[in-house]
Amino acid sequence: MKSALSLVVEEPIAGHYYWMIVRTGWLRPPPILIDSAPGPLPSYASALSAGNAVLADMQGPVDRPMAGGFGGAWDVRTMPGALV
Repeated sequence: MKSALSLVVEEPIAGHYYWMIVRTGWLRPPPILIDSAPGPLPSYASALSAGNAVLADMQGPVDRPMAGGFGGAWDVRTMPGALV
């Protein structure tokens, strides 16, 4: 099973928010810290936004498969009856 990256936001001191990206594994071993905020952020929303941006850069683009089966070739330009 592939390990997953997770985003965690904590507030160790009131008003100081930190994001952390941790790697979790199979059967719940202790999480491994991958990256974290260099300094405190003023709100939970700003820490979540910054952490999500870093996490998205780490994971790269998502390749979505083409739709298959019935209706897989339909398009905006498809005319009714054109797929006979």
